Amino acid sequence: MTTATPSPLIRGLSRGQLLVIDGVLATVVAACGWYAAVDGPSPVGWHEPVWLPVVAGVLLGLPVAVRRIRPVAAVWLALALVVACVATGVIPHYAGLAPILAMCPVLYTVGADVRRRRSVPIVIGCVVATALAFLAGDGTPFEIGLVGWVLGAAWTAGRTVRERRAYAARAAEQATELAVGQERLRIARELHDIVAHSMSMIAVKAAIADHLADSQPQEMRAALRVIATTSRDTLGELRRALGVLRTEGTLVPAPGLADLDELVTAARTSGLSVDLVVRGGDRIPDGVALAVFRLVQEALTNVVKHARASECRVAIEIGDGSLRLDVADNGSPVTAEPRPAAVDDPGSPAPGRPGGQGLIGMRERAAMFGGDLVAGPSAKGGWAVTTTLSWAA
Repeated sequence: MTTATPSPLIRGLSRGQLLVIDGVLATVVAACGWYAAVDGPSPVGWHEPVWLPVVAGVLLGLPVAVRRIRPVAAVWLALALVVACVATGVIPHYAGLAPILAMCPVLYTVGADVRRRRSVPIVIGCVVATALAFLAGDGTPFEIGLVGWVLGAAWTAGRTVRERRAYAARAAEQATELAVGQERLRIARELHDIVAHSMSMIAVKAAIADHLADSQPQEMRAALRVIATTSRDTLGELRRALGVLRTEGTLVPAPGLADLDELVTAARTSGLSVDLVVRGGDRIPDGVALAVFRLVQEALTNVVKHARASECRVAIEIGDGSLRLDVADNGSPVTAEPRPAAVDDPGSPAPGRPGGQGLIGMRERAAMFGGDLVAGPSAKGGWAVTTTLSWAA
């Protein structure tokens, strides 16, 4: 069952303050009931005691005072008092506004706090019983119809508020679920980019170390040092990424364009010659900088793992509210006719390179800033990744 959300008018009030407000409203209703009972004529042959109007007024205010605590009990008490006062003539039918003031707040609370299956019979019973009481008290058809309409309107207003609360609660739950899903996707992308890049470097260096273990022990030791350094850096990035899930986690700046040099240096340790060119001096948003870093990281990872390339060029052109990224290598030529991978087909890149979660993650990151990532064989040979990110809008 969806939890009801309080109205904006009372959201900042405590339960005690709401009860105080109900007490003030009950006092007003009691005063109106007392005045209506005093002002009305006594039945023929019967002299109304002095205390009766006071008691009638106080009792009419009682259900209003307790309507939030026991709404169903309050509505039955209010109905009994209204029927008794109007049917006996203690409050005449032409002064029926006073008893109606007692019924409306209670019926509103029933509509707002009680389930439909239970509240509908209650409001029908109240309308019928009150109409019969006014009929017994010589009320006119117009008065009876007006009383029934007012009571029904009070319940309908409460029911409308209940439905709006339920809708707001459902909307909040859906927004929370959407935010959680987006955060999970973001964390999954971060972890994939960190682990895929680092493990690729470690795997390459481990293969080199194994190959050179006997013939070139110094080169093997150098490869092992790269593995150790990459492992420590990866552990640090993983701690940072997982730290955001903990409230006590230390906030560390996310990587950006300034960290691309370290990324390129790490790629060069695998024997790949990487040329990094950054043009344009405008400062870009942190989110764009992180996206560019991860795109370059994943592109270099793919080059190291799959390209059999000796050279790779990373070009970043920063414009006015936009950024263009090009990553191209001179890997093995592709025998098939060059064609870019379709944006809507992330699992089917052009021949020569495997598809997977990395390419999907790259397209998702590019799409966050309106970019259509194109990844495929280049007309000059090798493989090219191109996208344009925009943040001006």
